[in-house]
Amino acid sequence: MRWIHSVEKQWWEEHYLREEEGLLLTNTYFQAFGAGTPSTENVAPIQKEGYVGYQINQRFPHLNWVVSRLTKGEIDYASQRILIHQLVPDYSEVTIMPKAYSPIDRFNKDFCHELPSDGSQ
Repeated sequence: MRWIHSVEKQWWEEHYLREEEGLLLTNTYFQAFGAGTPSTENVAPIQKEGYVGYQINQRFPHLNWVVSRLTKGEIDYASQRILIHQLVPDYSEVTIMPKAYSPIDRFNKDFCHELPSDGSQ
């Protein structure tokens, strides 16, 4: 996930891994030091040009993220960039958490949009 820091006006990125019981924050990257930036963690094993990166390795059961157009919140998932700030009203709280689906749930998800009763597409 990434966003523009509200004070520093620079991009901030956090990389997470899905785990059975929640999310693991592996690394964080930012373009400038400022309020809330870590400085005592180990340097991230993979660096990004123009960013400072730290290895965090902190677990969370879920994330509550307040999103707005000003901070341009985005989520990168499965090679897709989701511009979450364009999908929800300003200052919406978005909860991110892993969810397991049964095989039936996975099958049914493909039919989540009902077709019109007149049979049209």
